[in-house]
Amino acid sequence: MKTEPSPTLNQPGILYSEYANRYVDADQCVAVHGLTYLLAGSLRVTEVGQSRVFEAGSLLFTRKNFLAKFTKQPAADGPFRAITVAFDTLTLLAASQAYGKRSEPLPASSPAITVLNTTPPLQQLGESLQPYFAQSLPASLAHVKQQEALALLLQAHPALQPVLFHFAPPGKIDLETFMRQHFRFNVGLPQLAYLTGRSLASFKRDFHRIFRTSPARWVYQQRLAEAHYLLQQEHKRPSEVYQEVGFESLAHFSYAFKRLFGCPPSSVYAPGLAG
Repeated sequence: MKTEPSPTLNQPGILYSEYANRYVDADQCVAVHGLTYLLAGSLRVTEVGQSRVFEAGSLLFTRKNFLAKFTKQPAADGPFRAITVAFDTLTLLAASQAYGKRSEPLPASSPAITVLNTTPPLQQLGESLQPYFAQSLPASLAHVKQQEALALLLQAHPALQPVLFHFAPPGKIDLETFMRQHFRFNVGLPQLAYLTGRSLASFKRDFHRIFRTSPARWVYQQRLAEAHYLLQQEHKRPSEVYQEVGFESLAHFSYAFKRLFGCPPSSVYAPGLAG
């Protein structure tokens, strides 16, 4: 079951989120670096080729410019709760000047999510934010806490410096391989173009040259073909499949599936039912 997000502490650079029911983030493109304290419940992160589950008590560093599905699962005795300190480009540019750091080359093997060891100062930072969960956090204080988090992160995990202080846009990559790996993610064309190292116009031009159709049409057909396979061959229910292949609602998925295949998803999952 999906619920609307209910952040109770939300300032530029800091977000507190709480979900009483299972929730899948609609935005699946990570645009900024982040430091996440997972306070209660569990977080499933599904990337290309792997899915990992992180439990309460984890401290996670998430780098920018990758696609993933984030599923937030409540605990048995209460809601999912997490707090994230985000590091946008402007904040990091200012920090690089203050620290006398230049833009670093991105390491060849830079994981999308890193589980960090929790040092006492980082632990205390997370605890210092929790009293604000039931009220608003002043913007000026949020900025101070963001700066503190960055300083403590660099002190405890200096190996993250090349990732944090890498400011170049993504380089141009193989478009066909990228799209075949990532069509299930619910991401707009401008974001896809950026992640493949192209302008939007260049992305559309290269896409048509490779696939001989528009990006929207190709993604639409690939998602529904994948859904048909999951329903028929892996016997998954429509309610399990629609988010897995990138649709935001079961109703939209059912309508699109019937329009393409001439029958509802339920008739493929359960062939004995009338289509």
